[in-house]
Amino acid sequence: MFGLSFTKLLLLAVLVLIVWYGFKYAARIEAVKQALRAEALRRREAAAVGRGGDIPRSARPVEDLVKCQRCGSFVAARGAANCGKPQCPWGV
Repeated sequence: MFGLSFTKLLLLAVLVLIVWYGFKYAARIEAVKQALRAEALRRREAAAVGRGGDIPRSARPVEDLVKCQRCGSFVAARGAANCGKPQCPWGV
């Protein structure tokens, strides 16, 4: 009844191999997912740095804007340039 036959040993070996390779396959899939997540994070950080030079997007200084009395558009308070309309308050 509980004797070990060649068929039972072969079946046991096949089942052990299936489980073994199943775990290896699952570990490989997880490693690929982690590599893809790391690559996506690296690309996001590179894009954020690329938009603002070497300063990350959240650390860039904030500039005050003032409204042009002539045309109504908002320009930077420092370094504002002439908008091209007559009587522009920002100089030539």
